[in-house]
Amino acid sequence: MDKPISDKMEIHNKKFFVGDFDNDKISDTAFVNYEFNTATNELECGGKNCDIDIQFKNNIPKISFAQSLGIFVAKTEDINNDNANEIIVFSRTNEGWWNNISVWSFKNGIWNMIAKTNAFISEDRDFENRIIKEKGKYYLIGQDKWQEDEKGNFKILKVKLSN
Repeated sequence: MDKPISDKMEIHNKKFFVGDFDNDKISDTAFVNYEFNTATNELECGGKNCDIDIQFKNNIPKISFAQSLGIFVAKTEDINNDNANEIIVFSRTNEGWWNNISVWSFKNGIWNMIAKTNAFISEDRDFENRIIKEKGKYYLIGQDKWQEDEKGNFKILKVKLSN
């Protein structure tokens, strides 16, 4: 006899070490928690929207992502010269292997998104090298899901990071 679907629920508690983004000289951690149904291989939302929150300690406000199917958070270098690193967030969409990628800066107690793009993420290496520096300016690297280059790959997009 099959187990009821309710018995196939897992709570995913993920921790991401994101460096010192609030400039207090203490390394910070991002926490992402959600329910996952192993029978359907999907998030359990409890409603029509699948909102996932990235939470922090010490009264740092959360960052919420609507319609997300999973979150990965990593630290980046100090892009806006405030002596604190920024974070990059990969939010999986319902469009196959596509992720929304955004870069966030925490300043004066508020999160500010400083760039956003999309990218096709199918392997671990696809998470790497998403921020580059050219001629003193930073860019977030993504892909255009509607255009291909001459080799049939998704066309590369460079979004300038505002600072």
